[in-house]
Amino acid sequence: MTLADNIRELRRREGLTQTDLGRALGVTKESVCRWERGRSSVRACHIERMVELFHVRRDDLLSEDRGLAAQASAANVGVPAARERQADERPVFRVTRSANGTSLQARSRAYAPADVAQHHPKSFFVQMDGQEMSKIYPEGCCLLVDPTAAPWNGCSVVALVDGRNIVIRRYICGNDTVILSSHSFQTASPDLMLNRRRVRVIGVVVWFQASHSIKVQKAL
Repeated sequence: MTLADNIRELRRREGLTQTDLGRALGVTKESVCRWERGRSSVRACHIERMVELFHVRRDDLLSEDRGLAAQASAANVGVPAARERQADERPVFRVTRSANGTSLQARSRAYAPADVAQHHPKSFFVQMDGQEMSKIYPEGCCLLVDPTAAPWNGCSVVALVDGRNIVIRRYICGNDTVILSSHSFQTASPDLMLNRRRVRVIGVVVWFQASHSIKVQKAL
């Protein structure tokens, strides 16, 4: 996935036309069109402006394997329905940490129950990596996350905060504020009260199971 693909995915995600994006960045629609076709280089100032406006990371725009287009591709993994077993296979992501924050990286593949997979065809697994939600999900369990489900007050979500930190929390949304709260036996993590623009819900948790009870297909 190239910078052109990542810009196109950013525009799709934000619901913008090429004209809208160009206006936000102070360039013409034709310039955006050339960027998305890979026919013109994108100036550093315009990349920085997109990072600032849309709360994304530089890697989301510049990285070929971790950019927005690659993330969207991972979230929309689909397999032919010819083999029922293959249709139930899902990628397993883990939260990885770096100097730039946290991100999701695919590490293996596993099978979801057939009835659950049927109702959530674009779902994927995220492994719970901490104690912040231990009252609900034990550490190390696999959460099945649906990126197409609309979050509701009281559900659990995997969310990206400020374009750089992945969190798994209970979700409550007001008019302009989102509250992401932990439910832990061991830690007293404070609730995160954030402006809605600072939070992007990656998906809603629809099912979970202990990792040792899930059949892992292969490591990536």
